[in-house]
Amino acid sequence: MGIDLGTDSIKLAVLEAVQGEAVPRVLGSYAGASGGIKRGAIMEPKELSELLKASLDALEKSIGLKMGNYQVAVGGTGLGFQKAKGLVAVSRADGKVMKEDVRRATETSETNLTRLQNREILHKIPLLYKTDSDGPTYDPAGLTASKLEAETFFVTAFVQNIKNLLKTFDEADLGVEEIVASPLAAAKIALGKREREIGAMALDFGAATTSIILFEEGLPYSLEIFPFGSQHITQDIAIGFKIDLDEAEKLKINYGAAGDAAQNFSKKPARNGSGEDFVYGNYSRKKLAEIIEARLSDIFELVEKHLKKVGRAGLLPAGVFIVGGGANLPGIESSAKDYLKLPAKIAEPSALGGFKDKVKNPAWSVAVGAALMGLEKESGFPFLSRSSNSLLKWLRAFLP
Repeated sequence: MGIDLGTDSIKLAVLEAVQGEAVPRVLGSYAGASGGIKRGAIMEPKELSELLKASLDALEKSIGLKMGNYQVAVGGTGLGFQKAKGLVAVSRADGKVMKEDVRRATETSETNLTRLQNREILHKIPLLYKTDSDGPTYDPAGLTASKLEAETFFVTAFVQNIKNLLKTFDEADLGVEEIVASPLAAAKIALGKREREIGAMALDFGAATTSIILFEEGLPYSLEIFPFGSQHITQDIAIGFKIDLDEAEKLKINYGAAGDAAQNFSKKPARNGSGEDFVYGNYSRKKLAEIIEARLSDIFELVEKHLKKVGRAGLLPAGVFIVGGGANLPGIESSAKDYLKLPAKIAEPSALGGFKDKVKNPAWSVAVGAALMGLEKESGFPFLSRSSNSLLKWLRAFLP
């Protein structure tokens, strides 16, 4: 089961791999209320545990199965990444590189990490290797060299965030099988093999945060979390029209639009003959679009700054693939294309069997992606090349 503990909602997705079937089956899904989370970080474990337990009970009742094997996605501004290199001497006298040498080189790169205070490694993903003066290779085993250098991509999280997640599950009397980074789970859904090879970005537009992860040559290149999401659009609408948040959310969901979709609205004849279209009798659709575009502009500006920082502005041939609840805003892909000068499209869970229509929405990408990562972990899926059990045992030792 994949679990997405979002600021706005808890999403649970249950998948099953059936022998002889090419794609996993969706056995069930459930979306319940969330609480005790701020910008993706768990602040009140007890409050969240009660809501999580209620969601799990409702899901188990609906599908008639007792759940386990929880793959929990971690997001929020506490996530980060680092790259590091490690150099070791090849152990064999004849210079043949063995798998043990590859493992040691990767472990050495971990010892060279900086800025790890109060952080813990969630994922370590080997990027490339170099032998002596030779060029880079992805599989050095069997080559001849005196030295081996590894470069590794590390995804890290604040220790306190992970401890609060474990407290949440302990309060609910549940066990955590794996903890996965939400951007990797989102990318599992958003990006296919071809997109990851030629260069692409998965953008998860959530309620309180927006996360991005870049891929090139099939491997992660960079990752970033921004503290703004679709909730901030709702807040802007509430301020702009001087209405409460519930009314603002209703306006956003029913009439919100951006990019081409907003332009199409403005071309429609006005209902009241005044030259401007109003909804609910009082709210200018033009002003609504302007409010939404202003906030999207701020978010995409942050994304563009990150792309410039890592030298990839305008240089992702496959473009941007948008997931998350905010991806349901009409016209958001055209806004992303205009601001970032890259191809953009909406992505959603696909290539699934069973009750696949229950999760056929970009808002389900992280939950389904986490579940898929869990199904694939036994087949050597590279995103899970870490020892999660040791991480969980180490952190639990600090829980009261």
